[in-house]
Amino acid sequence: MRKAVCIALFIVAAISMYAGDIANFVNIGFSSDGSRFVFGQHGSTDGEYRAYADIYCVDVPTNRFIPGGTFSTAPSASTAGEDGSTVFSALRGSIETYLKKLDVDGKSPGRALYVQARDEKRPDKLEFRDFETGRTFTVSMHSFAEGSGESVRSSFYLVLELVYPDGKTDHHTIGLPGYKRSGIKDYRIRRVVTDESGTSLVFVIEKILVDTRGESVRFMVETLKL
Repeated sequence: MRKAVCIALFIVAAISMYAGDIANFVNIGFSSDGSRFVFGQHGSTDGEYRAYADIYCVDVPTNRFIPGGTFSTAPSASTAGEDGSTVFSALRGSIETYLKKLDVDGKSPGRALYVQARDEKRPDKLEFRDFETGRTFTVSMHSFAEGSGESVRSSFYLVLELVYPDGKTDHHTIGLPGYKRSGIKDYRIRRVVTDESGTSLVFVIEKILVDTRGESVRFMVETLKL
């Protein structure tokens, strides 16, 4: 009986932790020269079950959204009961001409250098190797939060140490250390991908969003051109 109660409490705690919703990340891919990266996310809001979808086009060298390159279908009464993947497919179909101008056709997702399992504890430092180039990566994430509940806001940045096969070492700071995002409680590196040339890096970041529905998961990326 005690074991059953403990299991029940664990389930309640898990539901409480993510009373909002968890978005699904979609890697649309790189342009042929690796200078652009496009990704998206989709899901359904908790309780109301209203589907949403977002697509973001990023300029890799500047680590900024391409002007006019963000597209969204917001959750609304018209998307209630819809599947998030269906709404995402419709959104993507509506911008195919734009994606062609960016030279992103969905056929160049890049190579995964690091992938974290959802139930894996967040490490303070990541270490991984690109076996195709022989380079070794050490990444540390620095995050800062203030406030609580819906008034929370936070910032973060990454510090990368890159060691080449010949022993040469480079250091890079990635992100905006002083930029505080309202409603974001915490961050987690979920995966790192590179283009076929190995010179464009994309860090896929999970954001923990806090609002009236509880905690939800959304995604962002940080990019670097080597």
